[in-house]
Amino acid sequence: MRFNQRFHYAVFILLVSGGIAQAHFPWLATDDKGHAIMWFGETTDDRAYPMPDKVRAIELHHSKSESAIKMSQTNGDDLVGVKSIEAVDRTGELFGTTTYGLYHGMKLTYHVEHLPGDAPDQWPSEPRVGSPLQTIIRATDDGGVAVTVLHDGKPLAGTVVKLFCEEGLEKAARATNDAGVVEFAKSEVESGLNAVMVGVTNKDDKGLLDGEEYGSSADYLTATFVSGPRSKKAIEAKTAGPKVDPNSGASFMPSGLPDLPEPLTSFGAAIAGEKLYVYGGHTGNAHSYSTAEQSDRFWCLDLSDGKSGQWQKLASGPSLQGLALVAHGDSVIRIGGFTAVNAAGEDHDLRSQTSVVRYDPASATWTDLSTLPEPRSSLDAAVLDDTVYVFGGWTLDGENDESTWHQTAWSLNLSDPNPQWQSLAQPPFQRRAISTAAHAGKLFVVGGMQAEGGPTTRVDVYEPASDSWSQGPSVPGEGMSGFGSSAFATGGSLYVSTMDGFVHRLTADGKSWTTIAKTDPARFFHRMLPLGDDKLVMIGGANMQEGKFTAIDAIHVGKQ
Repeated sequence: MRFNQRFHYAVFILLVSGGIAQAHFPWLATDDKGHAIMWFGETTDDRAYPMPDKVRAIELHHSKSESAIKMSQTNGDDLVGVKSIEAVDRTGELFGTTTYGLYHGMKLTYHVEHLPGDAPDQWPSEPRVGSPLQTIIRATDDGGVAVTVLHDGKPLAGTVVKLFCEEGLEKAARATNDAGVVEFAKSEVESGLNAVMVGVTNKDDKGLLDGEEYGSSADYLTATFVSGPRSKKAIEAKTAGPKVDPNSGASFMPSGLPDLPEPLTSFGAAIAGEKLYVYGGHTGNAHSYSTAEQSDRFWCLDLSDGKSGQWQKLASGPSLQGLALVAHGDSVIRIGGFTAVNAAGEDHDLRSQTSVVRYDPASATWTDLSTLPEPRSSLDAAVLDDTVYVFGGWTLDGENDESTWHQTAWSLNLSDPNPQWQSLAQPPFQRRAISTAAHAGKLFVVGGMQAEGGPTTRVDVYEPASDSWSQGPSVPGEGMSGFGSSAFATGGSLYVSTMDGFVHRLTADGKSWTTIAKTDPARFFHRMLPLGDDKLVMIGGANMQEGKFTAIDAIHVGKQ
């Protein structure tokens, strides 16, 4: 029976614009010891993001028990969320529902499901009574799965269901038929943990929640299941991370430089001459954006003063985050970023910018350059042979929840007295939260968040001489390792610092990466910049467990 069409139901993709995330959802699964675990991440492999209190308070149930599952909070390196005190029954189904709150006047409710066993004949074949949004998942004869989506017990037709693998990558997406069923082939279902995601909105739903009015509602469901055996060896291989080369000679230590004047993420930083510059950034809590939580400050540290140096506040400008700051001679160029124009507690009103300006330390002034061809933030840039190159990012358009992901790239010849932006060959990607570095006559675009498919460790390489793209070796680690990274070349080698705390060096032949060090603590949305040919400094950024940093650490890169 087709669901009553008097409601408008559609795929609901919640875009929390800016800063460090696209969207976070609760995911429910079991670990290798049979405990129920739940985390709040962008994908199935993003398990270290802080879980909101309202999500943590969810009451989880087992289909073969009338009592709620007893859960406890966990904040480990591999899992931030909740975990059952005891192992759960491997047959039946785990499930739960929680109302998160209001988002832009919409009531948002999350639903989670998990099939704890890897034997499809133990998966429930009948719907749960009273569950507003649920799935029934069964194995098909050809080795795939069929997913039935039910809303208030009725089949939900014409609704897109997305399939993800354990690494967080989107494998397929298609709409349910009139019976509320969608099928995924054997080739799309991977061995290990798989997940489906579906969302519905009701534009006619109005009411009060905690004393506040809402004009619509949205329900979002993530359901996970295991296909094939998950061996202990496979689990250990996934969580072990890259191996540090013991012969690299690299070492991690305090830099001896004074701390940042304020904790920052998503800021711009560059070393020009003997000065370290830092502009803008996010100063508030994760996913909270307002005028008060963005910096308009421009800081400078004279590196020639060594440990006795002090940060100085220079001529400020607009409040920005998600911008790029690059060095050109003794000056720095500030490019793009976004500005929050809403006050704290108001709906987010975030606006990407086109501004490009040069700071001249001799005159202590900013000078406008040719503006970007389109507003752009969450981008990165690098300078090669007097030309600055801009890649990645998106456009945030005020109160409009939809964001435009860019698939354009541009260059600006800084030696030209009247430089104008020139278009480059179209990049083979749409990504933001990337890092970009110039090395060996080429531009390397590392990792980031994809418009489709979640975070990635992919590396793309642009060659100005031929105006062409090629694909380089992916950075070691899983998808989230490439999110909010920082890259720079020094001493003839290219280095990348990733979210999981590892520092990787591109091999001389450009075909692979060597992991040379592990930082403690790990950082993301930081900046890694060179102090000479054998030393890199780690500035700002954040860690899932510890929050933002002001301390500046150093990596001596060792043998090359």
